[in-house]
Amino acid sequence: MRAAVETIMLREAVLSAPLLWAAFLVPLAAGSLSLLAGNRVGARGHMWLAVVSWLAAGALLVPALRLAAAGYTVVDPAYAAIPGVGVFSLVLDGLSAPVALAVVLVSLLIAAYSLPYMRHRFEEIGGGNWGLYYGLYQLFTAGMLGAALAGNGVLFYLFLELTLIPSALLIILYGYGDRLRVGLIYLVWTHVGALMFLLGLFMAHGYDFYLPGQGYVVAVSASLAALALVTLGLGVKSAYAGLHLWLPYAHAEAPTPVSALLSPLLIGLGGYALVRAGLGFFRQAWSTSVEAALFLWAVATMLYGGFLVLTQRDVKRLLAYSSVSQMGYMLLGIAVANREGVTGAVLHYTSHALGKAILFGTAGVFIALLETRSLDDLGGLAGRLPRTASIALLGFALLAGLPPTLGLWSEVYLAFGYARWALGLGPWVFAATAALVVAAMTLTVVYSFQAYRAMFLGRPGPVASRLRGAPEARREARGLLAPLALLAAAGIVFFLAVGVFAGPAEAVAGHVYAPG
Repeated sequence: MRAAVETIMLREAVLSAPLLWAAFLVPLAAGSLSLLAGNRVGARGHMWLAVVSWLAAGALLVPALRLAAAGYTVVDPAYAAIPGVGVFSLVLDGLSAPVALAVVLVSLLIAAYSLPYMRHRFEEIGGGNWGLYYGLYQLFTAGMLGAALAGNGVLFYLFLELTLIPSALLIILYGYGDRLRVGLIYLVWTHVGALMFLLGLFMAHGYDFYLPGQGYVVAVSASLAALALVTLGLGVKSAYAGLHLWLPYAHAEAPTPVSALLSPLLIGLGGYALVRAGLGFFRQAWSTSVEAALFLWAVATMLYGGFLVLTQRDVKRLLAYSSVSQMGYMLLGIAVANREGVTGAVLHYTSHALGKAILFGTAGVFIALLETRSLDDLGGLAGRLPRTASIALLGFALLAGLPPTLGLWSEVYLAFGYARWALGLGPWVFAATAALVVAAMTLTVVYSFQAYRAMFLGRPGPVASRLRGAPEARREARGLLAPLALLAAAGIVFFLAVGVFAGPAEAVAGHVYAPG
């Protein structure tokens, strides 16, 4: 069913140079150079090429980020109309700024983390090609930045496809366990999800999230079937409950730096796109019934993932199920469809990105330094690995929504958005749904600190009993912790400066995606 297409124009700023495209192309070019150079360039050379490219990408985004913080929708001047599928443009606004910034920060710091970790992994598998690893890494991460900036749904799909092959190859080449099978499962599931999303766009005849010079495109279709396809396709990418079956395998068995990208960055892009293509394109179809169904799905995802975390004894699999639960938080903000909820969803993307990258990085410390990823081997490590314990504590705080981290603010916005939505449905509905939300959010705190206790507190496990003093402390500092410490610091800085992100995000959400 077709609807009367609308556009909503806010303050637009067109950059004087194609800086958004440059921010995407620089890491892409660096990855291409790494692929061409192969082992002719040493490991450190590839690492520094990746790090410098992401520093350059961040610098190129600064002018647009400043304009977005001032309330502008920033458009790259290089765009093209593609017959039949709209205008391929890159856009940065209050909603995409936290997402793009998270992609840049995590990609930059995990590129540095990859050097010591993958050196250990290459030793385990009997060698590896540094150019191939960093080349695939750069193609994967550049695709995620492109997706965050895409002003068109088909362009978003193309960027997602750019991430797919490199990330699958990283799992197949450098992962753990039956990595070929796991990589193929990941490839098939996520490709099918992307195709469902694309088919939903075609059914809706809606492609552009934003048209330069005209504004945001909303109310494209009233088709429930198209909305269902878009939601299910993005639900596969985000691993909502029932569509999550691929995630525990891929995230647990991927090489740990790749897990630190897959879990917090890639899957959250599905929720971000659901704001653009769900709330935006299907305003007439977005009824109370749709909101109620998505709300129940969100809470079920939070609870299901959280309870499964409590049953895991493998650290990486524990963190993978935590990602399922955390995606329920983003879906909750989208389901309630108001400005506070949508703002909380994009802030949660960033807080989860930082926290889960830290925690997967911590799992990598266990694997590289202690040669284990089993909770049964851990315990009592806080006194022997104090820096690792301190950084991991901040990682869990980001997930659980505790100060002094950005996670507190994302949960505040999500709670306010939920409360405004539920109060409008009557006191009995509010009481029943509040019990579900409180239970789901409390479960996150419980599993976070139960996992932390099992890793770092209590009676020393077999690994801790073997550790003695200075040699282990020196090993702990060998390149693995510095990137994680910077991610933790970013979580605190964003906690203090949350208004820089929340204000512009709330303005776009309230005027475009969740008016009223």
